[in-house]
Amino acid sequence: MLKQIRGTLKRVGAWIVVPLVVLGFIFVGVPEVRQLASNHAVKVGGEGFSALTVQREFDRYATNRRLSGDESFDRAQAIELGVPNQIVQSLATRAALDQEAGRMGLLVPRSAVREFLQSNEQFKNPRTGKFDNEVLTNIMREYNYGVREFEDRLQSDLLRNQLTSALNAAGGAPKAFIDSLVLRETEQRTISYLTVTSDMAGDASEETPEALKKYYEDNASQFMAPEYRTFTTVILKDADFAETESISEDELKKIYDATKARYETPEKRSLYQLTFDDEAKAKAAADALNSGQPFETIAAGEGKTLASVTLTDIEKRDLLDPKVAEGAFKATEAGAVVGPIEGVFGYTIAQLVSISPASVRSFDDVRSEIEADAQSKDIKKKLFEAIDEIENARDTGASLADAAKSADAVAIEYGPIDSYSFGAGGEIVADIPADVLKVAFRLDEGEESDAIELDDKSGYFFVVVSEVRSPAVIPYEEVADEVATRWRAADRDGRIANAVKSVRDAIDAGKSLKEASEILNRAPITERVTRRTQSQALSQPVLEQVFAASKGETISGPAAIGDAQVIVSVDDIAYDLSAVSSDDIVAFSQYVGNQMGQELVDAYAGAVVADARPEINQAQIDAIFAETQ
Repeated sequence: MLKQIRGTLKRVGAWIVVPLVVLGFIFVGVPEVRQLASNHAVKVGGEGFSALTVQREFDRYATNRRLSGDESFDRAQAIELGVPNQIVQSLATRAALDQEAGRMGLLVPRSAVREFLQSNEQFKNPRTGKFDNEVLTNIMREYNYGVREFEDRLQSDLLRNQLTSALNAAGGAPKAFIDSLVLRETEQRTISYLTVTSDMAGDASEETPEALKKYYEDNASQFMAPEYRTFTTVILKDADFAETESISEDELKKIYDATKARYETPEKRSLYQLTFDDEAKAKAAADALNSGQPFETIAAGEGKTLASVTLTDIEKRDLLDPKVAEGAFKATEAGAVVGPIEGVFGYTIAQLVSISPASVRSFDDVRSEIEADAQSKDIKKKLFEAIDEIENARDTGASLADAAKSADAVAIEYGPIDSYSFGAGGEIVADIPADVLKVAFRLDEGEESDAIELDDKSGYFFVVVSEVRSPAVIPYEEVADEVATRWRAADRDGRIANAVKSVRDAIDAGKSLKEASEILNRAPITERVTRRTQSQALSQPVLEQVFAASKGETISGPAAIGDAQVIVSVDDIAYDLSAVSSDDIVAFSQYVGNQMGQELVDAYAGAVVADARPEINQAQIDAIFAETQ
């Protein structure tokens, strides 16, 4: 374990230097779910976050996964695994802690933000070891941050860190605590054990009809038929409402004209860019470029490669400094030199490499897309009209089956069927969607559902439950073979248990395990074990009992394999401290100390979030990610 801890600490060091602004999501606290009558997707106290903010945070999470080399990351899978809810919890936690810090009068001045940027390794040029504005600019661009938003976010992260740092102060765990953990990890026990199998436990009992029938009556709960239900469902699929007739050309062109902005690609440019702290130095570099010196030479003089200062196929909005963006997109020819421009980060020069003019995809290019989108919207419209017709008919007292006819839909009755889709005769009913079956077993007898969307988003369904058949004991004749099988297993287990009891009774009377084992004409095996020993004789529960028992104590339990039982005597307890180096103990202490500190931070943050009572508009959240899948 200590070696595993040491390896973990090395991995921790690889990410702990990444700024909180990039990776700092705290997934603690459970916001209160309310359908708010406001435009806020998440609200904490007086602070609200729009649906767009939630979407941007999700996009930043996806960017971080991509940049960390996680090629398996899939947006749809992340949504399915609940990442949007984690993002919502992160926003709620950040806001609650920010407000708590404000109530405590904590402040982080802008000078502290500048100091952090200047000193953090993430923003330094690897060749010069100094703060590099281009590195910072690239990070902001990757994560879609504006200058002011980035500064506010970083200031907020530093403020929360100030609030929680006292709880998670660096340092190892208490020595007494670590000493006891190290002893636990190096503990070894010498044991003697005897495995008791069925062939050591005497002859099997006679299998008579009377014995089987009595076993059936005494264990009726083992032979219960499950709950069965009969229900009617109407399933409305998108595909049921697809039209075979195509949309007219004139209608498609009208849609194209109305949505033309969707098919426009803005102008893009590639350019070289450098920012200087000193205006004179920036002007000298611009003059050198105008006199024919390559940009690569200018970049090399600042300790950078040409690749590191190249911006490829960017839009005007991609340039974070608006003054630089304006200047770079005014140039008309490749090779033109722009600047120096006094901007947010200093004095910037740029040289235009190439221009990709704005373009518009023609109607012919996007015709099929427009038609598919229009048909999809028409399908949804007709599907919802059918749902309305069914619901209106049910409001007048019609049964679900009759209401379905009003919408030219088909009502199908299933049952009796259990919750695993098995019929009363044991047959599998394979054509019921799992979400329909789940709802059918959630309703009461006679209860009808509203329209519910299918889990795969392919349509909607209604369910009405007509009969609920409660669990009942299956007649003996139908389960006779199963009764016989269970009776034999119970007889075997009982004989083994009696054999174990006879040995343990002899031990309780003063005999050793070796002496008591003679009753079964067997001799125990002696072995030294640790907490991580894997054995065919010792199951994990028995091994846990071994290390909880005192020296000289006897315990028993199931063997690791098969139906046998094992009887164990704890003969000796020892500790091998020589197996642990002082470096291992220091690393272990630091690791445990960090864990304890983090648990304190998590508990504190959870309490702050609970007091703040965050509210989320789940309908908005669901709508955001339904549209992005």
